[in-house]
Amino acid sequence: MKTSKFMKALFLPLALAGLLSGQAHATSFPERPVRIIVGFAPGGANDILARLIAKELGDVWGQTVVVENKPGANGVIAFEQLARANPDGYTLGLGTAGPTTMNQALQSLPFDILQDFTPIVHLVDMPHALAINAKLPANSLTEFIEYAKQADQPLAYSSPGVGNSGHLAMEMLKQRTQTDLTHVAYRGAAPALNDLIAGHVQAYFTSAAALLPHADGGTIKVLAVTADENLSSLPQVPTMSEAGVEGFELPVYGGLLGPKDMPAEVVEKINQSAVAVLASPTFLEALKNNAMVAVGGSPDEFRQFLASDLKRWQQVVEDANIKL
Repeated sequence: MKTSKFMKALFLPLALAGLLSGQAHATSFPERPVRIIVGFAPGGANDILARLIAKELGDVWGQTVVVENKPGANGVIAFEQLARANPDGYTLGLGTAGPTTMNQALQSLPFDILQDFTPIVHLVDMPHALAINAKLPANSLTEFIEYAKQADQPLAYSSPGVGNSGHLAMEMLKQRTQTDLTHVAYRGAAPALNDLIAGHVQAYFTSAAALLPHADGGTIKVLAVTADENLSSLPQVPTMSEAGVEGFELPVYGGLLGPKDMPAEVVEKINQSAVAVLASPTFLEALKNNAMVAVGGSPDEFRQFLASDLKRWQQVVEDANIKL
């Protein structure tokens, strides 16, 4: 009994000191520049989101937040680097479905999205949209599906590679509508879109943000978006449900993650700062202009989302028998 009391007397001050140290760490964080690693080249939706949130967090913290682009292997290279980073909060990664849950559903990766990272905050959903070549005799999703089913041979659709969000979205649509379409994989989003416009392929499923510059130009027809409600940036385009495909869920997320074993206090501070940014009218307007929808929530809610998202894509890959 005396030993027990002695040990408590010894460790209580140490535990209290550790708690106060953690609180001080969170209060003072960040004391130097923070970097956000992005697994794709500048200019795309992921890069745009990273730079938007970096600027706002930098303003909140009074500290520099820089974006580092590390493209390659559909984002895997960036996440390998993130997994090896010091878990002190000064190196974060912009998580998206492609390099994380989708890739993990398709192949063995050098990391596990649920085991090797710290979920911090679910920033946004990035609604996708189905576009077809402007010369096709279809003006709605229902008409396109009917046209595809009556074609002498399967229509072709493009995507920037195997296993990306556009590829899996179209495979999900094929499953839901029992439509046969042929996948043509390209080495990037630009040639995939260019060949849709040229008519070498007939359809393309990609982020709505990527289609905004072309939606009103007469070169493509945007048939439906995967958002729960109409996007203000594409007000004339119906949702998938409105277009006739009920329950079509495609939550292509954008969120912040860190290396595993980050201090809980630092995770909480980054989360709260980001959630506050997501409530800013100015930031929300910027998201709308880029066809993104704010989400927010706690780190635990983000972890639960990642687990369910991984299961969703594993099922799509299995049902479509997709192989790399």
